[in-house]
Amino acid sequence: MKRTTVIGGALALALSGSVSAALSAIGTTDQLDRARKFQALVAVPGHDDQQEWTSSFDLGASFTSGNSENLFVTASLTVDKEFGNQNEFFANITYAYGKDEDTTTTEEILLTASWKKLFDAKNYTGLRLDGRHDSLADINYRIGLSALIGHYVLRDEEKQFSLETGLGHTWEQQGGVDKSFVNLYLGERFEIWVTDYTRVFQSLSFFSPVDDFPDYRLIGELGLETYLSQDLSFKVFVQDKFENTPAIMREQNDFKVISGISYKF
Repeated sequence: MKRTTVIGGALALALSGSVSAALSAIGTTDQLDRARKFQALVAVPGHDDQQEWTSSFDLGASFTSGNSENLFVTASLTVDKEFGNQNEFFANITYAYGKDEDTTTTEEILLTASWKKLFDAKNYTGLRLDGRHDSLADINYRIGLSALIGHYVLRDEEKQFSLETGLGHTWEQQGGVDKSFVNLYLGERFEIWVTDYTRVFQSLSFFSPVDDFPDYRLIGELGLETYLSQDLSFKVFVQDKFENTPAIMREQNDFKVISGISYKF
């Protein structure tokens, strides 16, 4: 709790200063034009047949010393590709590590990948792969593969909102126990550009064994990203992972506040 409070306070100060700096940095015509061109490439999946791979590397860190010593580091790699007007690919892998004095507080790898095939302007089918390793939650591994069907409720150059559902299979080792089961998947994602260079994004994913519904888990994110240039942005977001039936002696909720820099390449 103390670590979360410290990070949250530092985050509020960083956000207020960084957003002001971003507004000043984007103030010139050339920089604003570059931001608009970049938005045109990434805002609407599938709109540009010639779009190349879009990749980004995110890095966030915080450190305090004195009466207490705390370290938190997160790094992630994202790749995004659209194949014409019908196929979309997305993958993200994130590593997080935290330490409070001599105690490890976070050690986690999170993987998400999806492929979607649109069969008209707003409807699609696809596959989704999820992976997680979390030492503190006693999850040695969790791998899930789901077939899905989805619908874009909203989709234009400034905003998009999608809903999807599907069935899949999950393999995991939690609390030293191996399990394998058919899972239900429900998900939604929302994104809106509030200016030419700032977007708000949110997502929520729900997983549950079809034969043991109370053993469900949720993964949610809510964040803001503001572009300092075409290649560099400042990102701040909250991430919450909830296990309704966690391993023995583990908490249900894992909440993080993360801020850092994202480099596009």
